[in-house]
Amino acid sequence: MVDRTSQMERLVGYYLGYMATHLIRLGVDSGLFAALAAHADGTEADELGHELGFNTRYVEHFLRAAFALQFLDYDPSTGHYRLAPHMGVLLAEPENYSYMGNLAHLYTISSRDFSLIQELLKTGGTYPFQEHDEDLIDAAANATNGITEFVVRGVVPRLPGLRRRDDVAALDIGCGTGGTVVALARAFPRGRVVGVDIEPRSVEKAAARIRAAGLEDRAEARLAAAEEVDESGAFDLVTMVQVLHETKQEVRDTILARAHAALRPGGVLLIIDEPYPYDPSALREAPVAVLTQFVEIFMGNVFLSPEDQKQIVEKAGFQVLSQMVPAPGLICVTIAQRS
Repeated sequence: MVDRTSQMERLVGYYLGYMATHLIRLGVDSGLFAALAAHADGTEADELGHELGFNTRYVEHFLRAAFALQFLDYDPSTGHYRLAPHMGVLLAEPENYSYMGNLAHLYTISSRDFSLIQELLKTGGTYPFQEHDEDLIDAAANATNGITEFVVRGVVPRLPGLRRRDDVAALDIGCGTGGTVVALARAFPRGRVVGVDIEPRSVEKAAARIRAAGLEDRAEARLAAAEEVDESGAFDLVTMVQVLHETKQEVRDTILARAHAALRPGGVLLIIDEPYPYDPSALREAPVAVLTQFVEIFMGNVFLSPEDQKQIVEKAGFQVLSQMVPAPGLICVTIAQRS
């Protein structure tokens, strides 16, 4: 039964979620979660505060808040707090593809856009991603690191025609700061990887990332619009990681046609994007995609349902081999092939 009290409780839960996001960011940025991960048997505020040089009273209240939110467990017999099961991986291991601490950075930074949205509601204008401050661009790139690792470790090795190959030529459309480019170059040590993006700062960061990894002989980042890519039959794999929804509708078909042309016969297109609900009655089943779309619609980005993604990929001449939305439902994986 829905009554006023239950609706109040719902709203309180959302307000707490806002505060919890900031608490997560504090725990990540301050090193508190990393320090807790180093104490497998638990620790208490005095020890943790002295270890990190923090005020122990404030640390105690951080620990209490994190326990209340079930990020931590508490042992009353010792007075020690420790990370709750799996929270070490999720909040204190940035190198793990399941890491979610970086999302707190993205959400807290992107929340600044809400100060502009009221005016955009009146004007119908947009605030494109490329016009945002550099910290948002970095946060968005970091938020996709886990997706990149999932793709390169869990999806790419199973793609048709690419199994057990180390000489794959790959094109990453919308390469951002180069995370996927570097990961693919490492996955295919005798291959070649090209990344393209229209955002100059991101391309500069991608080029620096490639140099730092010592991969400039096999990988590159180009400042170019995806619809201008002209590499006929040069690649075995084309990837678009969290990019499709950022492409303008008027050039989307052209981009996919260029991706099709860039692939050799039998080559694979891999798209990772938001699984926006096709049926309005399913909106409550995908709140992450729905709320992310709400924020990004003011950037000019339009999310597509898995069904719509499949349709436009097939329109470009691809055969869609599979689609899946792995738990917890943050992304849709579309695998297609050039016949």
